[in-house]
Amino acid sequence: MQNVFKQQLITLRRRKQLSQTALARKLYVSRQSISKWENGDAEPGIDKLVALAEIFGVTLDFLILDTEKPTDVILKIRNLKKAFTTPVLRGINLNLYGRERIALLGSNGAGKSTLAKIIYGKLKPDSGQIESFISNKDDLRVMPQENILIEDLKLAEHVQLTARLNKVYSPAFVTQMIKKFKLDKQSATSVSKLSGGQKRKLALLLSLLKPSKLLILDEPTVGMDLDAIDFFWNYLDHVSGSVLTITHDFNQIDQYFSRVLLLKNGKIAQDVSIDKIHSHNQTIEQWYRHFNATEAQ
Repeated sequence: MQNVFKQQLITLRRRKQLSQTALARKLYVSRQSISKWENGDAEPGIDKLVALAEIFGVTLDFLILDTEKPTDVILKIRNLKKAFTTPVLRGINLNLYGRERIALLGSNGAGKSTLAKIIYGKLKPDSGQIESFISNKDDLRVMPQENILIEDLKLAEHVQLTARLNKVYSPAFVTQMIKKFKLDKQSATSVSKLSGGQKRKLALLLSLLKPSKLLILDEPTVGMDLDAIDFFWNYLDHVSGSVLTITHDFNQIDQYFSRVLLLKNGKIAQDVSIDKIHSHNQTIEQWYRHFNATEAQ
């Protein structure tokens, strides 16, 4: 394993634009440990291998042996259209695959939330087809732009209720998740009295109680303070399924996503890998500002 693994580790770390120190911080190990792994002087334990695979969004086989099964399609969208008073989506064609990290970008009013709502079943399209290879009930989780919370419940009660509904409840698990999200001091606080940032963290927690094959996040960091935003991006490294994120937060997304979609004029105007963007010495923000302006002309 050693020779293949150390090269994979170097390649994937650089692709993610992570320094050894930044990767060590995500794994709660020393920078020297990362250096030893990359030099072939030591090997990580299975728990760290699993964490590395999650951070890089790859399988263990790919990380250790440089072999990968063909990526499975989880969703096919064909010629999807939706209008309200005017057309919003004018023919969306798109495939989503397993273990992807996708940023869905576009100007305000471009139809990003509309597309997301159609994918998770809150809205019906006027025409077109969605072919899903996952179960919306069992495999799909959503953090919508608007917090959908029961204001009368206490925070811990809300987590307990959602865990029971998702059939993942245990007292220890609920306590662990609340502590992991640094909301333990608010456990007995009524949801109605939480700050805006605390409500967003709670909404994220609820969406992550049960593992999913597709997680949809609509403007997840809006209302969060800087510490909460840092926590959010670091935590999402450990989500094993695909993640489709609508965001205008360009501060950290270069390290997180593998693919970027630009929704413009009702269609997917650009669909490109992060590697390609970075190969042109661009950040995602620079790429977005260039192509969003170009597509508008």
